[in-house]
Amino acid sequence: MADESNMLLDAALRYAKLGYRVFPCVPGGKSPVTEHGFHDATTDAAQIEQWWTEQPRANIGLATEGLLVIDIDGRDNPWLANQPERTLELASVPTALTPRGGSHRVFRQPAGKDWRCTEGRLAPKVDTRAAGGYIVAPPSVVEGVGAYQWVEGLELDVRPDALREPAPWLVAELDQFSTGSLTLAHVAAGSAEAGQIPEGQRNATLARLAGAMRRVGMTAPEIAGALHVANADRCAPPVSPREVERIAASIARYPPDEISVALVENHWGQMVPGKPAPLEPVSLADLVSRFPDLRPPVIHGLLRRGETMNVISVPKIGKSWLVTDLALSIATGRPWLDTFATEPGDVLIIDNELHGETSANRIPKVSAARQIALGSVGQRIFVQNLRGRLLDIFTLGTYFRDLQPGRFSVIILDAFYRFMPVDTDENDNGTMANVYNRLDSYADRLGCCFALIHHTSKGNQSAKGVTDVGAGAGSQSRATDTHLVLRPHEQDDVVVLEAAVRSWPPVMPRCLRWTFPVWTADDNLDPSLLRSEKPRRKKSDATEDEPDEDWTVERFVQACVTAMPESRAVILERAEGLGVSNRRAVQLLQRAEGAGLVLRLHGGRGKPVIYSTNPQGQDTCSEQR
Repeated sequence: MADESNMLLDAALRYAKLGYRVFPCVPGGKSPVTEHGFHDATTDAAQIEQWWTEQPRANIGLATEGLLVIDIDGRDNPWLANQPERTLELASVPTALTPRGGSHRVFRQPAGKDWRCTEGRLAPKVDTRAAGGYIVAPPSVVEGVGAYQWVEGLELDVRPDALREPAPWLVAELDQFSTGSLTLAHVAAGSAEAGQIPEGQRNATLARLAGAMRRVGMTAPEIAGALHVANADRCAPPVSPREVERIAASIARYPPDEISVALVENHWGQMVPGKPAPLEPVSLADLVSRFPDLRPPVIHGLLRRGETMNVISVPKIGKSWLVTDLALSIATGRPWLDTFATEPGDVLIIDNELHGETSANRIPKVSAARQIALGSVGQRIFVQNLRGRLLDIFTLGTYFRDLQPGRFSVIILDAFYRFMPVDTDENDNGTMANVYNRLDSYADRLGCCFALIHHTSKGNQSAKGVTDVGAGAGSQSRATDTHLVLRPHEQDDVVVLEAAVRSWPPVMPRCLRWTFPVWTADDNLDPSLLRSEKPRRKKSDATEDEPDEDWTVERFVQACVTAMPESRAVILERAEGLGVSNRRAVQLLQRAEGAGLVLRLHGGRGKPVIYSTNPQGQDTCSEQR
């Protein structure tokens, strides 16, 4: 009992020292015990000690003058259930859990605001506590139920003036409540003097009404219900019920603070402020004069400012390590993979697969392997871990709008498939084109590049063209500026890097070898030797094709390789006709090359590697590699 009393007094004094005004409430309850209730709240330590000397088990009341507390009742309260971005904003401020499963989220009330307490105005069972109110603070106890407690890491441990202000969307809603400027009845049906909505303006007007409703957090069914009323009362003639449902669903899929985007993208932009400029062709002379140069490079040979790049590889090959290496290269201006020069800049990694602890462990390992002092990049690389609090590419819009344009050179999204909105089909070309359009708008506004880390589809990748590698619709490779793929080589721990680029010369394939924790270029390997993921044969079948021990390197060269330059495929096919297995023929060809009995030639850019026993073949066919 004494320990509980000491905890309560110590907590009350701690809040007061930080600048929060406190007062005692009845033990085990919420009602103030002072004469004037929360109006007696103070930061005076002597008065606080006197109160708790007289009532050792008194709960702690905390006056909310100058504060904004969002009071959410119920552990499963549906408010913001489908708005992860807003939920994330509320999860980053001091948060107390109430004994009955609710929570208190504590903000600083912005200067110039004079919000009062509201009951159920934000949503059912979601109240606000501000001027004229108070909350019960941890470690207070509700008799027979439990104790209030701060969420670990989100304790109230800063002064009131250091608290975060509420996000713009929350400010807007609270302003509406305080001024009474908006009621749902007016939004749905319009004022009496608004009159009828004539044909030709019905869709746009209903869309604007839907936007106003979405701004205050109404859901698709709620919006549709109100629009049906407005349609019947004001549209002359009414639009079809199906069209009303479509408008409601189209607007409701956007976060409340992206309604202007929703109206524009649904072709109602001509009816709302801020509509996009009309399309107008530009003469060639003006075009050349306006854009005399390409955009500045960020990764030479791959990526320019404002462009997007896919980085595709098979699952679990080491993409996150690769991403870390890319970030370090850009942060320091070093070549990436000893191949691509970079321009120095800050990098933001938004990772939805790794926990913060994992990122904190991996980045120093790669930094050490590259001999980069961690202190030199500590303020150049930034990480946003979203594991367990996923946001999709559309709801990230507000996050990106809050970033300063030009702040980052590259933003890395790892892994891209987890940024797809719920129920989105990555195999639908139209859907994926819309996703990349949104990314292009982010990149254009921020003046940065986006690197999207994605995975391949299942099955054999060796027979595909570069632009066909990657899970999902083909528009993924067409919509991006650079489509870079990593495919397994025949040798273990080796991949072949290839890329299709839009504004650069063709990228020649190159082998990369995995040496934990980094990938390094290995030009001693043949990048044409992609691993073919064929089904494993049964042991009994395999033994039938075991090579004849009489097949030596010399015999293989004499029988299968000629002085006329030929491709590897032709040589292996000839060997197969003589009863040599493909695996054995590859081994013999490699050994023959190592012994100098066969020369590897290259037919030029875009042509396959060829082999010959004639050293003169390089003079007529290609340069020896």
